[in-house]
Amino acid sequence: MTGRAPVIGSRPPVGPALALSVLLGAVTSAPGAALPLLRSEYGLAEGGGTELVVLYNLGALIAIAGCGIGSGRLPGRPLSIALLLAFAGGAAGMALAPAWWVLCVFALVAGAGFGGLILRLNTCFARPSMPRATLLLNLLHACFGAGATVGPLLVGHWGEVSGLLLVTGVLSLPLVRATAVGDAPNRPGTGPAPRPSAPLLTVFALLALVYAGVEAGIGALESTHLTGVGHSPADAARATALFWAGLTLGRLIVPWAARRLAQPRLIGLCLLAATGALAATLADTAAPVAYGLAGLALGAVFPTALAWANSLLPAPQRVNSVLLIANLVGSAALPYLIGLAAPGHPAVIPLALASLTLLCGLAVAVAARLARGSGTAAPRPVPRHEMETPV
Repeated sequence: MTGRAPVIGSRPPVGPALALSVLLGAVTSAPGAALPLLRSEYGLAEGGGTELVVLYNLGALIAIAGCGIGSGRLPGRPLSIALLLAFAGGAAGMALAPAWWVLCVFALVAGAGFGGLILRLNTCFARPSMPRATLLLNLLHACFGAGATVGPLLVGHWGEVSGLLLVTGVLSLPLVRATAVGDAPNRPGTGPAPRPSAPLLTVFALLALVYAGVEAGIGALESTHLTGVGHSPADAARATALFWAGLTLGRLIVPWAARRLAQPRLIGLCLLAATGALAATLADTAAPVAYGLAGLALGAVFPTALAWANSLLPAPQRVNSVLLIANLVGSAALPYLIGLAAPGHPAVIPLALASLTLLCGLAVAVAARLARGSGTAAPRPVPRHEMETPV
């Protein structure tokens, strides 16, 4: 006996978790889209206010790192409830903030809630014991992408962001059961949870970082490439929406269609298809459609990589913390570096993105080799009769 009470309900209810993911996506995308409106409302200078987005992301980064470092020490249920309250309260506080500095403080709080919640949701869905983990992780990320698409659309339709923030904050509160789950207990007599293999975790972190550069790089620089080769700004903006739609659709369709493929093979084939699509963007007239196809191919890569990493490495919350932090860093740094080389040379953008995609493929091959070398077999697809999903 370990003296610890058994953990009840260690799996999240899938429906509420997916609904929460939609709300997380909507709030995360809204502040950036609303910056022009917020500048006018709070009397900010032209081009000011970007610290709002920075503080939101900083809060997320701090929470992910803190929850990862404190894995096994922080109580699961109270932590999840506190994170949800931080997200809901921070969103509502941003909606009602009377001054800019108050808005920024609440953005930091909401960001911390967001970061901790996405870590908790990804960790719960990525457990090898979770039925259909790969499919559910892709669905979780697709729901986040759907929310991130709807958020800016509602901001544009309503002409303000306060209503969206207040509504999502309130709607998130009844979803407390989505993340109020306990951590899986250690097996009796095993002592502290084992540490993940450093080389394998490092390779997965590099995969997460470089992949984030591809996804965020297309989102940030696709319109720059398209306008540089002669497309109108309006057409370039619509083509960027096509990429995000393809990314969301890919997370819904590709893992289901290829559910019999082992995870590393699925990721490798998706990366190969994405490389071909990005190469096709060099044909200027076909570039918008090619970017959409790249999104379709890339959609399943990161969620499937999370499921694969969790099937190979112990300490899931620590593993997911490292991968999500690497993902955030890659999203911020790599598009910026590509953008520095792009002025006057629009072809640099798809070439750099295709090169990063190939680098992701190399990381997958190295991870697969390390897994075989450690005696850990690549996980096989779950038989259909075992694919019942808790709801």
